Amino acid sequence: MPFANARSIEPSEWDGWAVVEGGYSILVEEYTATWCSRCAEIDPDLSIVAEEHGKRIAMVSYHPDEGDAFAPDAAKYRLQRYINQHNNTSIPGYPSFVVNNGVIREDVPSWPDVTSDILRAESNQRGYTKLTVTAQTNETQLTVTVMPPKGNEIVNGTQYTILFVEHKKTVPEGFDNPGEKHRDRVLVGLAEFPMDGEMFAIDASIEAPFVASYPIQNMEEWSVIVVHEYTEEALKNRSIMNSQPLGVVELAVQSSALEEGTELPVILPIMVFLAVGILGLVTLQTKEKVREEE
Repeated sequence: MPFANARSIEPSEWDGWAVVEGGYSILVEEYTATWCSRCAEIDPDLSIVAEEHGKRIAMVSYHPDEGDAFAPDAAKYRLQRYINQHNNTSIPGYPSFVVNNGVIREDVPSWPDVTSDILRAESNQRGYTKLTVTAQTNETQLTVTVMPPKGNEIVNGTQYTILFVEHKKTVPEGFDNPGEKHRDRVLVGLAEFPMDGEMFAIDASIEAPFVASYPIQNMEEWSVIVVHEYTEEALKNRSIMNSQPLGVVELAVQSSALEEGTELPVILPIMVFLAVGILGLVTLQTKEKVREEE
């Protein structure tokens, strides 16, 4: 199986420029809220889960609730995109998880299902879009460039989406906050580049086709997740079985959750252990299947 090729760089080692090539990662989207006590409890665990998976998963958290301390418009937009596709009439509970645009899994007890979705998505994935992403920073801006597809690589009804993610985002004073003083993996802005149609951005700036920037002042740790996915219009005509992203890759400037000595708060430790172990087993089994097919 191909290596996901996601890159994670320690903030002290960031020199202002990096490139990542990949596309094999699995997108895990979380719907959460700063006032949600269960969300606050598992937030540190999820950082460890992502790291233990060796960046095979690209995890992003959406805070769409109006009572949230963050409530960025980009998160509301991503939630509405999912609701529109599945004709949902209600907002999912917090926390909820979606793997590769699949079935929504609500609350902490659903985590074994999330793990199964990740393993299934990885074991079933064969082809993927090979993405080349460059990120560079100056004193004020983070600028991301995605290599445009060649003519024979264009898939109509799809787009390249750049998700700007902030790590360790501080929860402002005055808001209900049952957890730590910060939250991780918070979506703060996005840009969409359809293969055919108008470019679009929320809280980010489009600099050129397949190039977007985000203000980086006071943002020490961040990620860029690039997704080759179907447009919202195309999703309306696709079933949940064939609407998964075509390619996902992440570049992160982030300190290690493991090196910080974070202790699992007893909610997910066994699940993390089993998920990592099963992932390795599924990977070996899939390799054997590929050899047999060859």
